[in-house]
Amino acid sequence: MRAVSFIFGSTILAAATAASLAASPPRQTIAVAFGLSAGSNGVDCGHEIKGLGKTHVDAKLHDARFYISAPALIDRAGREVPIQLDQNDWQYADTALLNFADRSRSCKGMTALNDSVKGTVPPGDYRGFTFVVGVPSLAKGEDGKDIVLNHSNFATAPAPLDIQAMAWNWLAGRKFVKIEVDPEGGVTRPPLPRRSVQTAAAAPSQTTDAAANSDPSKSDSAKSDPPEAARVNADGTVTVSTWMLHLGSTGCKGDPLTGEIISCASANRIPVRFAAFDPQKQRVVLDLESLFNGVDLNRDAGGATGCMSGPVDPECTPIFERLGLNLKETAPDANDAGKPSKTGIQIFRVDSKRLTATKK
Repeated sequence: MRAVSFIFGSTILAAATAASLAASPPRQTIAVAFGLSAGSNGVDCGHEIKGLGKTHVDAKLHDARFYISAPALIDRAGREVPIQLDQNDWQYADTALLNFADRSRSCKGMTALNDSVKGTVPPGDYRGFTFVVGVPSLAKGEDGKDIVLNHSNFATAPAPLDIQAMAWNWLAGRKFVKIEVDPEGGVTRPPLPRRSVQTAAAAPSQTTDAAANSDPSKSDSAKSDPPEAARVNADGTVTVSTWMLHLGSTGCKGDPLTGEIISCASANRIPVRFAAFDPQKQRVVLDLESLFNGVDLNRDAGGATGCMSGPVDPECTPIFERLGLNLKETAPDANDAGKPSKTGIQIFRVDSKRLTATKK
């Protein structure tokens, strides 16, 4: 992997001295591209995804978006140099939203796509790239004061934290990752005792004070996502169309309405680091084939359909292994639930920018 050296070209005033240039060097614009794939094939809303999960079922993309924060380039000495993000509808403070699903064809996402993070860095000899999947709890404002990010009201938050479909509730905060697919044949769940089949998919509830204290791993509370139709089978099981991964912090305590600091038993933020990365030729790819490895997308053993980050949800066990997170404590009083595991994250890789979806 060749080193990436950024050469800065700018109009330099003839009267500028070498000393002034050294004191205030120009910053270089940088764009880091991201992509979505299933193995070596690109994924989008217009093409079927072949052979996902344990049973190699074909599927269609339903939604795919995730937040990243603290993006930084790694210089030759191994130092992380933060990227100063441009502030726009996709980026706020040091947090950005990547979106790969619009409202075309099979997808139920946003009206626009965003597959890159953009900003500036100082001059340097850069070799790698690092970032964190998730929304930080706080950020520093221009006045040096803390700004609440994750546990904030989406209705009054700046973009891109103002998206209702990416919010659980004030206490739980944002959905860091939202990946949803529609497997061929649907997702069959156990019978639901005394419960409307309309809530089988994710049991959404209205965003009320009661919902603000609910556990999103058991009930996804974003009311912008309407409950999907479900089919009751002859044996009492229920079949729904969408398998969902919603990753976010769980076991959170505190009161954001009164300003009480919120702490979460499982932060579920994922550090990602590539020692070798060339932003001019490469991009970071989230691989659905790797994410769903070992997961039966046609069967759900209970709880919310798919994985809503619940520590007792059976579907979350293989998912968290691929995410490189501890779903539960590794030992009594280890206090490492929701922290990086020893296996490490396995769903991201560096790939060429040329990646296209497979046509059916």
